[in-house]
Amino acid sequence: METKAVKNAALQSYQLLRLVWNRALRYQVSLRAAHLTLATLLAAVPIITIVFGILRLTPAMVAMQDSLVAYVEAHLAPGSSSTVIPYLLSFSEQTKNLPAAGIATLILTALLLLNSFEGSVQAIWQIKQRRKIRERLLTYWAILTLGPIMLAVVMSLYGTLLSYQLTGNYIPSVLEGLFEFSSYVVYFLLLFTINFLTPNNEVKVKLTAISAMLGAIAIVLLNSVFANFAQFFASYQIVYGAFAALPIFLIWLQVSWLIILLTVSLNATLHKLDRYKEHSKLE
Repeated sequence: METKAVKNAALQSYQLLRLVWNRALRYQVSLRAAHLTLATLLAAVPIITIVFGILRLTPAMVAMQDSLVAYVEAHLAPGSSSTVIPYLLSFSEQTKNLPAAGIATLILTALLLLNSFEGSVQAIWQIKQRRKIRERLLTYWAILTLGPIMLAVVMSLYGTLLSYQLTGNYIPSVLEGLFEFSSYVVYFLLLFTINFLTPNNEVKVKLTAISAMLGAIAIVLLNSVFANFAQFFASYQIVYGAFAALPIFLIWLQVSWLIILLTVSLNATLHKLDRYKEHSKLE
């Protein structure tokens, strides 16, 4: 009986993976990931400017900016973020000297990236009805706002844990284990937010959480691969010098977007299967 159950579970998993892969091929997920990678390069500075602008709204979050930057450098694009991110932050600081029209253009660039991502999500979900402009702007603002706030909260909790460790206070093993996987928690929350808010459809929390969980694991594995095989990129550094960080960052960005869109494809497939089950029960 157990062997049969394992075989059935393996068969169902294979069928699910095939459905997700067919959906990804049908809606050109790899091409959309490449498009979003290019759009991200254009929108990186505006998004960083908006995020840091949000963090400056409260004194508590301002104090966490340096810790947040260090956290991002440690967990995003291992092997290249320590070179690329300081440049992006420097460019972001220079936006303070822009006139109002320039700042409006930067904000528009960030919104265009989110609009492009939303278009990809709606296509993968096979949703033809687009949101009204007001609803889309509110969704974009929620994504831009919740993202940095969640990062700030994780950093705050992480700092609290560190202070407890330094003072020798007792910390429950569950909490300690959770903070050891802080990067996984951040990825999960970000993937869950964009998968839950972006589709213009009824989205279930459980199915979205499953998709976000698998996507978070994939991104953690991706970062682990980049961190462990950094020595293979040494030849790029010999030829390109500091510029070698850019192709590494681009590869990481492309694969990250591919993982994100695959989680969207998985989420859409799970919801479609769930609707079939409900329809069959009604019949």
